[in-house]
Amino acid sequence: MKIRNLVYLAQIEEYDSQRVFNWLKNNPKKEVIEIKKKLVLTPKTIVIFFLTHIFSLLFIPEKSIYFALKSFYPIDYLLKFILVFLAKLKIRIFHPKLITIGITGSWGKTTTKETLWNIFNHKYITEKTFDNQNTLIGVSLKILKLPINTQIFVCEMGAYQAGDIKKLCQLTKPKVSIITAIGPMHLERFGTIQNIIKTKFEIIDTLSNDSYGFIPRLLKKDLKHQNLSKKIFYFDTISDTYLKIGKIFNVSSSIVNKMIENPPIIKHRHQVIDNGIIKLIDNSYNSNPASFRKSADILYEQKTKVRIIITPGMVELGHLASKENYQAALYASKKCTHAIIVGKTNKKALTKGFHKLAKNKIFFVKSFKEVDEILQEIIIPNNTSVLIENDLPDNYF
Repeated sequence: MKIRNLVYLAQIEEYDSQRVFNWLKNNPKKEVIEIKKKLVLTPKTIVIFFLTHIFSLLFIPEKSIYFALKSFYPIDYLLKFILVFLAKLKIRIFHPKLITIGITGSWGKTTTKETLWNIFNHKYITEKTFDNQNTLIGVSLKILKLPINTQIFVCEMGAYQAGDIKKLCQLTKPKVSIITAIGPMHLERFGTIQNIIKTKFEIIDTLSNDSYGFIPRLLKKDLKHQNLSKKIFYFDTISDTYLKIGKIFNVSSSIVNKMIENPPIIKHRHQVIDNGIIKLIDNSYNSNPASFRKSADILYEQKTKVRIIITPGMVELGHLASKENYQAALYASKKCTHAIIVGKTNKKALTKGFHKLAKNKIFFVKSFKEVDEILQEIIIPNNTSVLIENDLPDNYF
């Protein structure tokens, strides 16, 4: 593979040398080409590019990228350490009264963050994390940019491994912590559901006794190891939590209910767009079993004669990948009239799940570029709904 393509692969895999190594091992004859996105030339990328070229004088390109990432790791670690230290220093010195609301979960984090920001912004000077930058580095960058007069910081917290949420909580010290949901998202990285549960519950473990924790009632059984002196509340729907948190911070229920009735529109997350010819349900940012089913329900609610689902399926589900993609497709097959399966990653499981559809209603394409031609054949103007369920980076095609 060309060095540029290898560096692009590394960027997609967040410069994780082990994940790059595993990908190359599992795809020995495959090449990652810049189709959906392009290589972003950041200072870090340029250094990796240079190091890979140096190592290519001694090794084949596939080994060169691995050694480049390994050799850059100490520098990367030091720079990240300094960044987090500066963020911690700033939040302790310049924001001693800042109230942080921490949000984690397998899904629903961004929607919850945006809704809470809308609720609090009516009464308090409120800030939130950038878009989907919910890692320790992303949160640190946001803290360094927080205005001095910020009163509430709504912080989305993501995790790829045990300890990630704990580090974020040590940095931000949440007054309110919320777990939105727990499922098999990133199971491939965590190994087991138990590891996912333990990692998400770090947001509760780190709470002080004068803080508040909000957990779905379904997860109550997983709270056995917690310090019950903490103020823990269980909710059946996230709307219950919005109302309770609003009450804690003296935000009127009328404002909270208004925000619940008019939820924020978040691009590429169950976003419904009507262009006059078709109704498009865009859930392309990411997907998980619950989100997949919700998308299928939204598609069915459009009540059009033609209802098309376009999907490459779900990834990073580890040993549950085949089962979850099959079950999601089986559920969706009751809601759609046509299915377009993209790529090979989940082709077998999705095809099996969509078996209730007639064979001439299931289409296969190598990439999203081939979808338009099929749509032109089956769309009925003003009577068609199209669901885009997930999109995958170039290393999956």
